[in-house]
Amino acid sequence: MLQRVERAILALGGIGRVHLNRWGDGAAHLHLWLIARPAGQRQLLGSTLPLWMDVLPPLPDALRADTLRRIAATLATGGGTAHS
Repeated sequence: MLQRVERAILALGGIGRVHLNRWGDGAAHLHLWLIARPAGQRQLLGSTLPLWMDVLPPLPDALRADTLRRIAATLATGGGTAHS
């Protein structure tokens, strides 16, 4: 599943790499984050990925919604249903 999500993110275009991070607070659960590094932003190499949200400009809500819709549609082509 993670590979499918990575491929769907890369299919958006303009993505240099997709990083996978895992966070857990020692409890019986964990959080998986797939973070897309924009292509051409080499100053972000080797940086602490979660800090990117403080460095990169925020996405407009319409662009964020369209991006999520495109990822869901790409995943649905491999089996499944895209939900909005």
